[in-house]
Order: sequence, then structure tokens, then C-alpha cells
Amino acid sequence: MLTRLFFVSLLVTTLAVADDVDAFMDGFDEEPLSTVVQPQKEEAKFSLSNYGIEGKFKQEFAYSYQNNAPHDRFSSLRTSLFLEYNRDLWKSFKFKINGNGFYDLSYKMKGEEEFTKEELNALQSEVELFDAYIQGSITDDLDIKLGRQVIVWGKSDTIRVVDVLNPLDNRRPGMVDIEDLRLSSAMAKFDYYYKNWDIAPIVILEQREDKNPPYGGDFNPSPIKQPLQKKPNDVTYALNISGEFTGFDLDFYYAHVYPNFEFYPRTDVNIENKIDMYGAAIAYVYGSLLLKGEAAYMQNYEFLQTGDEKFDRLDMLLGFEYNGIADTTLSLDIANKRFVNTNEFKKDNYQGAFRVTSDFKNATVHLNYLVSAFGDTFSDGGYQRAWIVYDASDSIKTTFGVVDYLKGNSFFDAISDNDMLFYDISYSF
Repeated sequence: MLTRLFFVSLLVTTLAVADDVDAFMDGFDEEPLSTVVQPQKEEAKFSLSNYGIEGKFKQEFAYSYQNNAPHDRFSSLRTSLFLEYNRDLWKSFKFKINGNGFYDLSYKMKGEEEFTKEELNALQSEVELFDAYIQGSITDDLDIKLGRQVIVWGKSDTIRVVDVLNPLDNRRPGMVDIEDLRLSSAMAKFDYYYKNWDIAPIVILEQREDKNPPYGGDFNPSPIKQPLQKKPNDVTYALNISGEFTGFDLDFYYAHVYPNFEFYPRTDVNIENKIDMYGAAIAYVYGSLLLKGEAAYMQNYEFLQTGDEKFDRLDMLLGFEYNGIADTTLSLDIANKRFVNTNEFKKDNYQGAFRVTSDFKNATVHLNYLVSAFGDTFSDGGYQRAWIVYDASDSIKTTFGVVDYLKGNSFFDAISDNDMLFYDISYSF
């Protein structure tokens, strides 16, 4: 109950006093000690960025205040290092590669024997190659991007409808946004520009699976090991035709791909069977409103529990973002995923997501709140998260927040004790 009260209080405070808080905090700005600026001799400083290298060191803490052992108290003490290298090649071509490695000390502190080997393999340490691609212009009208990359489809930042190309890291659901969860895959993407249109055929060269909560982990309530599915290692393809016009942009999509794992509406998708997706998305600006719409018709879904029987699904999303309040953005997305040719299971499956983001102190303090819920009345489980980000300097950033898992279906009932406080501090160089 205290957690719910915290979320409600933060939301009301964010909406009601945004301008007042910013003005109040401005009062603490330090007065300059002197109006006379003494010229200083510039000194050459060593910087990795001069060699195309950038990075970020990050320390994360997560505290589960109502979970049971061994996932109680400090459930994560993760130290990570992200490195990126950029280099200009010839003409307009450039090369980019980045990756991340982490080690979670909490497993060593609590005793590794308390955890399953699946959880230790997945969450104790990891080295991950993210992007690794070459990008450039072949002609004035034709670009190419070849290598491991993320391609984002759709207009929603919270709910996936047409965004089917990249798998996700689902190991800690609800903790971060989708933009930080996508896993890069090797693809060849071509962009041909004709007037207001960008025609982008895509060849998907690497079939990667989602990273899901491991057996024995605090987000995997199954008492038995689930069989691991592996996508066949062949080539699939996709196409995006997008247009930008005054006040709106429009996209059309087609993909012949292996589906990704879904927590909702069904978790038993056969990811070894290809589906066809025909989709469209639109974003329209009307004053302070950004109106969004997405639709996707998915053909040939298979589920592990229904054998070779094929199912089609129509996914639709409507949403908006409102920027009419100073330094504040409100957004609401509602989606329906409807199975159109079956009476074997529930046809209509709804998901809603509401988000508030507000900036203070010259956009160095950011308050955020997100609630995502499932079901006809949005009572079939979900989560809500509130967090504060403080940009202490150009290179140092801290985040503090709390996530609350909402009961409503068997999965969220089982993980509802995973509510946690989280804090991290990062240094970028």
C-alpha cells in the first residue's frame, strides 16, 4: 500500500507543481563569484574520444523489499562497462562497434549455491556485442547499412505492434524501457530515397532469440524447466516504405520473419515457425498533440500447445503524446491484439500504457512515471514504475526509482513480490 501511495503522490506532484518546482529549484542557482572572466591558456588534454572511443561505467543497485530468499534484499549489485568505437572510413562510409560487459556481485555475496546454474549463467556475468556495422551512401539516392544493428518500427515507445525485427532482453521485465531492451541482429538495410519516400528493403542475416528470465530466477515462476526454442539459422527479409509530409509521417511494413517471445497475450508462441506481418503506422501532429496509430495483420502463428494449427492476429494501437504543459510530456497508448480465426482461446487482448515525463532545473532533473496494464479492464496484471534521473554533469548521471508489479493473472501474481527499489550511477567518457 505504501508503494501505491508513493506512485500516486509522485504523479500528482509532477502534474500539479511542475513549473513551481522548477522555479523553486532555480532559486538555488549559485551566484557568480566574479563577473570578470580571466583568460586561461588552453591545455591539450588526453581524451579517448579523440581516438573515436567512448564509453560508460555504471554501478547498479536493486533492493527487493518483500521478496523471499535468495532474491530478497539486494537482488542486484551489477557493475558494467560499455565501450563504443567510431571511425570514418572512406567518403561517407563509417564504422561503428559497441558492446557491454557486466558482473553482478550479489550472487557471490549471497552464495552461488543458493541459485540455479541457469540463473548464474544468465545474470551473474555477461559480455555482449551490440552494434557492429558499416554505413554509408552508395549514390546520392541510395544508402546501405550492413552488420549488427537495431531497426525500430512503429510509433509507440511502450507497446510493440509492428516492431518485430529485433528480439528483446526480457530478463528483468518492467525495469527499463523497450528502447534499452532491443538486441541487435545482423542485417543488411538499403534506403532508396524518392521525393518524400524512403524505400528500405531489409535482409535479416542473423536469427537471435529473446533473452528471457532464466529458470530459478525471480522473474521465472515456473517450477520446471521450459524447453528452449531456437530459431533456424536461415535468411529472412522485410520491407519498410516510409513517407514524411507536412504535419504527419506514414509507414508501411512487411516482414517474413520468426516471431519473438511475448509475455502477453500468449507465452507459448512457436518461434521456430515463420510468420508474415503486414503493417502500417502513422504519426500526426495537431497543435501540442502527437497522434499515433499502428496496425499489423500477422499470419501463420503457431503455438506449442496447439501443434501445427495456424492462427492469424490483428493488432491495433491508438495513442497520443501531449506537450502542452511546460517541460512535461503525457502519453497514452492502448492496443488490442485480436485472434481472428479461433474460438479455442481468448480473442481480444488489451494492453494500455500511460506515461508522464517532466523536466526541472534546466532539464537536469527528470521525473518519470509509467504504468502498463493488461486485460479488458486493465486488471489482468502489469507494472508501474516511477524514477528520477539527475544529470549531475555532462558525464555523471544518477537514477533512483521504484517498480511495483500489479497482480491480475497467473504470471504477474507469481512475480508480484518482486517490487524493488533501484539506484544507479554512471560515468560517461
